[in-house]
Amino acid sequence: MRPKASSLVWSATFTLVLPSIASAETTFTQAIGIFNIFVGIMLTVALLTYGLGFILWVVRLGTWPTYRTEAIRVMEWSVAIIFILVLLLAIVQFFQLHPREAAWAVSIIVGVIVIWIILYLAAHSGGGKKKDGHA
Repeated sequence: MRPKASSLVWSATFTLVLPSIASAETTFTQAIGIFNIFVGIMLTVALLTYGLGFILWVVRLGTWPTYRTEAIRVMEWSVAIIFILVLLLAIVQFFQLHPREAAWAVSIIVGVIVIWIILYLAAHSGGGKKKDGHA
């Protein structure tokens, strides 16, 4: 029995593509590692900014005009940035520990977005302007 040409083509293609798939997985892991480093640096800067805002708030206690609201605004932004960075780290950790579930969740989100875009375009595309005059 002779193998079919299509099965030979598929086998050759799979053999050629397999190393690039493994390489892509390594690249994805390296990208996530670099992302973790950058988020760690940004988290450190956000904590230092919060500390400087707190020190500024304490130093301006009892001065007139106090301008303490500026220090409070700096601390508010720092807390917001810290919250977002911790949330990003949690999402990245989820993707690293549960790749199958993460891929499923991303595919559901992309599907919902595509359906929403299709419905939006269908609702807002129309027959153009109506002609004046006779019906």
